[in-house]
Amino acid sequence: MPSLKSFQVQFDRPNAAYMAGEQVSGKIIVNVSRDTNVRRLYFSARGGANVCWSQSQSRKDANGQVRTVHSNFTNSEEYLHLQYNIAVQQCTGRERPDSLVRITSGYHEYPFTFQLPHSIPSSFEHYYGHIRYTVKAMMDRPWKFNHECKTAFTVISPLDLNEYRARCLGIQDEVVENFCCLCVINQGSIRAEITMPFTGYVPGQSINTILDYKNSSSSVEISKVTTKLAKKIDFYANSPYSKTQTSNAVLKSTSDSGPFSARGRVVSNILVPPIPPSHLKYCSIINLEYQVIVTVHVSGPHCKIEKSYPLLIGTVPLYCPPSAPPMEDANVVPVPSVVRQNTPVIITVPLPMTVSPEQFNAPYPQTGAQNRHMGFVHPDQPSTSAVNLEIPPPSYEECMSGTEHIKESNDSSYVFGANRPFAPRYPVFNYPTQSKNTNLLRDHLILAVRAHGQFLTKSLFPQIYATNEREVAGRW
Repeated sequence: MPSLKSFQVQFDRPNAAYMAGEQVSGKIIVNVSRDTNVRRLYFSARGGANVCWSQSQSRKDANGQVRTVHSNFTNSEEYLHLQYNIAVQQCTGRERPDSLVRITSGYHEYPFTFQLPHSIPSSFEHYYGHIRYTVKAMMDRPWKFNHECKTAFTVISPLDLNEYRARCLGIQDEVVENFCCLCVINQGSIRAEITMPFTGYVPGQSINTILDYKNSSSSVEISKVTTKLAKKIDFYANSPYSKTQTSNAVLKSTSDSGPFSARGRVVSNILVPPIPPSHLKYCSIINLEYQVIVTVHVSGPHCKIEKSYPLLIGTVPLYCPPSAPPMEDANVVPVPSVVRQNTPVIITVPLPMTVSPEQFNAPYPQTGAQNRHMGFVHPDQPSTSAVNLEIPPPSYEECMSGTEHIKESNDSSYVFGANRPFAPRYPVFNYPTQSKNTNLLRDHLILAVRAHGQFLTKSLFPQIYATNEREVAGRW
């Protein structure tokens, strides 16, 4: 009869979600039915990124015969690796790896604690790669197979949207699509104006997209309008040679099938699900980007109208809408003078500033007490951002995509917990009701008018300004 009843790692925090730089604590639970001698009982904490995928290629050999060659592309990074012998220290007061430690029969708890580095990326799981943090406990037994148990925990690297306000600017984009038959007969056009108040969001927040359209064609009709929240992931391998694997997926979508009049408005709302922050800061072998895609489907053989805009997903929400750029700013695209046939034309687009992934990988600031938390919401205490936005601290919810197991290539087949599924948890903000959101938006518009003037605010957000013009005019 086996002497080991239970062997597991348990974290002090129920959701096992920690911010980069925090202290991780927990206990190793051992329950044996009889006295057991071990060389040592220790735990190891590891964190790293791995990418791996296979591809098949057909090649000719020296004899001219075509053969299929299978290649495995891999790459890895290590962020955390520590090991501590807890049983020896607790029993003898000093480490003696050559001596045996007796674990008496019954239930035992061995506490552990360690510090996470500041400059480590958020947890991430995907079929082609992952960023994973685990704690493994092991009983090193003489002349017997070792007992091992393993569990994963979530690390969140803060991304404060307020530090990248220039990348969160609103969108006001106008597209004109002209239709013709046989490149000769003019069939009219559709003019679409797409508006977004800002492009920086956190999980739990609603992405509001407004589409104002005018259909001047009598033969071409709008059949459907869709809005999608999509992600693009790039995996970078360096063995056997450098290669990039790209994965695209739609996270959420909304659809409006009409009917559509000659002129109208379509408003879509997409709630941001629990997802990791953009760019996976401090990871150089996996890059993650988000975008919102607005598509206007039309009848007949004509091409659909489709526009995409980059989004920045963070862990700390914006305190207020980002300031608009000056009218002479390079991010404002000028109005073209010619409208070409069958070609979407951008009339006015205040684009977010582009920031390279290297700028996201800057060293973690070490000075100042506030920098240690970066405005991130600690699970046990409210945050400044949550108070300013009049919303409660976030909950930590499992992401949409996880992994079927956390077993690594060097793990044996007898590691307890390695075959269990795991999904990282990310902070999700519970935003107030629509009426509170409306009042909050009006307050933000008033602040924008005071800071940048009525004309600039109205020109950048005409629909939102028009809806709240009376309240704004009476208070600014």
